[in-house]
Amino acid sequence: MLKILAVFVTLSSATPLFAANAVPPPPYQADLLRLSEVLGAAAYLDGLCGGPGAADWRSKMAALLDAQGLEGPTRRPYVEAFNRGQRTFAVAHRACTSSARSVLQRYFAEGAQLSDRLDQRFGRASDSTTPPIP
Repeated sequence: MLKILAVFVTLSSATPLFAANAVPPPPYQADLLRLSEVLGAAAYLDGLCGGPGAADWRSKMAALLDAQGLEGPTRRPYVEAFNRGQRTFAVAHRACTSSARSVLQRYFAEGAQLSDRLDQRFGRASDSTTPPIP
């Protein structure tokens, strides 16, 4: 969870994903799209299994997109990925089972790996003035 928040801060200083002058997407776009889908899956499964639920995960997703300065059509692929993550598991899981908990743990692990990779490859320089997230 803290790693995901660290990615929000890290990517907030990066160039926005799409610019008006049609600059090619940045190299971290694929990982960010996958992280969006993982957050959507976590929103559904965590809520199903008694966690904070979709509202908490949606706010984390919104913070990630806001940190990138994404609006309108440039925001759409990430919102769609988040929603796809939710719908994928809503079809198969109607109750919190050991299988649902197992999938949720795998998605937490994948989210942490994506966050680590994004932070390692595209993190801020060590001279950043932004304090670390506790």
